[in-house]
Amino acid sequence: MKKLTIGAALLTSMLTLAQEKDTIKSNDIEEVVVNGRYYQKYKLNEVSGSLRIQTPILELPQNVQSVSSQVLADQITLNMSEGIVRNVSGARKVEHWDNVYSNVFMRGASIATFMNGMNVSSTWGPINPDAAIIDRIEFVKGPAGFMGSMGDPAGFYNVVTKKPTGKFANSVRFTTGSYNLFRGEADLDGVLVKDGVLDYRINLMGSSNKSWVENDKTSKIIVAPSITFRPTKTTTFTAQYNYQYLKFNQPGAYLMSNDGYASLDVHTNFNDPNFKKTEVKDQSLFLSLDQKLFKDWIWSTQYAYMDLNYDGGSWWGTFDPNNKNVLNRTISNWQAKGKNHIFQTYVRGTLNTGNIVHKIIAGFDYGDRKYKADFSSFAAGSFPIDIYNVNYGVDPSKLPSSDFYTLNSSAPFYNDQGVKYTSYYAQDQIEMFNNKLRLTLAGRYTSGKTYSAYPNLSPGTPIVPDTAGEFTPRVGVSYSINKNFSAYGIYDKTFVPQSGTGIHQTLITDPFRGQNIEFGLKKDWFGGKWNSTFSVYEIRRQNILVAGNSNDNNGAPFQIATGEQRARGFETDIKGEIIKGLNIIINYAYTDAKTVKDTDPSRIGIQSPGNAKNVQNTWINYRFENGTLKGFGISAGYQYQGGRQSWFGVSATKDQSLPDYFDTNFGVSYVAKKFDINLLLNNALNRKLYSGYRGDGGEYAWIYNAPRNWRLSIGYKF
Repeated sequence: MKKLTIGAALLTSMLTLAQEKDTIKSNDIEEVVVNGRYYQKYKLNEVSGSLRIQTPILELPQNVQSVSSQVLADQITLNMSEGIVRNVSGARKVEHWDNVYSNVFMRGASIATFMNGMNVSSTWGPINPDAAIIDRIEFVKGPAGFMGSMGDPAGFYNVVTKKPTGKFANSVRFTTGSYNLFRGEADLDGVLVKDGVLDYRINLMGSSNKSWVENDKTSKIIVAPSITFRPTKTTTFTAQYNYQYLKFNQPGAYLMSNDGYASLDVHTNFNDPNFKKTEVKDQSLFLSLDQKLFKDWIWSTQYAYMDLNYDGGSWWGTFDPNNKNVLNRTISNWQAKGKNHIFQTYVRGTLNTGNIVHKIIAGFDYGDRKYKADFSSFAAGSFPIDIYNVNYGVDPSKLPSSDFYTLNSSAPFYNDQGVKYTSYYAQDQIEMFNNKLRLTLAGRYTSGKTYSAYPNLSPGTPIVPDTAGEFTPRVGVSYSINKNFSAYGIYDKTFVPQSGTGIHQTLITDPFRGQNIEFGLKKDWFGGKWNSTFSVYEIRRQNILVAGNSNDNNGAPFQIATGEQRARGFETDIKGEIIKGLNIIINYAYTDAKTVKDTDPSRIGIQSPGNAKNVQNTWINYRFENGTLKGFGISAGYQYQGGRQSWFGVSATKDQSLPDYFDTNFGVSYVAKKFDINLLLNNALNRKLYSGYRGDGGEYAWIYNAPRNWRLSIGYKF
């Protein structure tokens, strides 16, 4: 397998360094492609308008990988937790509560979630973006000062939701499969007033499915209408509303054992059918206004409001000290509310000074994201089970009453947290020598605060937010070796406010800081039908709070902001139509992320939580375009992860390494003029696939992926 991953990296590097002459690139933000009905769009030439920048991906001094809705359809991917990351080098989903949200790691850390260009990350949210409302997903690697500068330097992914296209394009889809999966979708896209004055789009979805584990069922409903209104030729207003309802038995099917990972049957479940089910209601409103000022100058403003409500419970367990096979489950409340207010306004346009072109962006960002929750435990006792002989049916009279499941601001484990910031940004992309050389100079000043506390655990102690204000520069360069081959370099920074108690009760206010330096090559091939990207980078995460020597502080613990993590690696991606009818996605990433500074020498060299040193993915789809098999297609793919590390943290006392991961998929499909059918077999080798961690008490905890399973998707356009 190591030979396979090294070979894939070398092959892609050689392809990138080679040159072809027949490339076509688009300089328009919106792409119009005319193709036959069998063409499958895997390669996107432009970033979405929600990323603000006006530069084609080939010329952009940043590694951005886009995943189109066509790819999601071919892979019958239903939401962010189901392998979308396989289409991007180095990205991987790390388990926790899979029914609820996606925890995606890349370049040695967890990355933020953006939606339509706005940071919507929150605790246990947002809930998994569903494929029914996704137009594309953009993975932006490294800091991206043009979008924000308060966060981890690993990057973020941006979910671009479906909007009106100005055409009549309606479709319905039905999906079924293993574990009683039943799912129906409708995408209604049309025109209310001609000539682009008023367009609409409505996306509807309803699904129900059980699981490979016992006593687990999930139901989901989505209603997502949107309109685009153009009162004048220079003014565009878009409004989108998304409503998602989710009901499930448990957020994540964790198993625990003292006998090692995967030591229990894959169908085992520790959740009891009488435990409280969880309901989630997620509402979001996106408003955007684009006003053309003059020539190609545009003023854009957008606002997002998100309202997230959880009504449920959860369980956790610890082993009986006298019997390693008995797990004592405890019940906790899970009532939570999250509210986001996000606002952006900016101008962008072009100025010429002689033969030099300046592409300018300048704007203001504001965000206020709040989350309140009650995680209090039920004190009346635990609910023991034998992990090798699970008996279901806890006596309902011993379970908490409905009064227990309320958001009580006076409860011991009432949690209050949030993020608030204001930010000013300006960027000048300077194009010289007929756009052969592009120099990006930019800077952002952000003033922000974060807070997270359990105020009732320390009564009378006010919540003191972590505050910081930082200027973060951005310098990038991109050079076109020819019209379809470019090289780039980028330096960018980011930060996160933090605080801690230093020696002699002093207050530490130095923020966490991150920076990235990166170089890469991008190449379009054969008329722009496919492309390759190769990048090398080094990310530094500095001012991490680490423990000081308590002997220097009269035995009292304290912290020092001197810890540092370093992530180095290289990544390569190939994507698009290699020959007529054959689309591929091949990527590989080597990521060496580890602690390089700590007051505890034993932690130096420990791999960063959630990292995997080697990640290699392949997806191949071929569709016959002539002859007897015209319209039929076959697909195959695999995911490989090696050198995996759990998310549990660098301070864990037990080894957090996980075994290698290898998943396989095979499928057949047929496409006609208005009709398509796709059958996919997942985990074809029926391997025990899982991720997890090892607790400080020596126990193993993990979540299985589904064993071998199938999905059938049938679509009709009208």
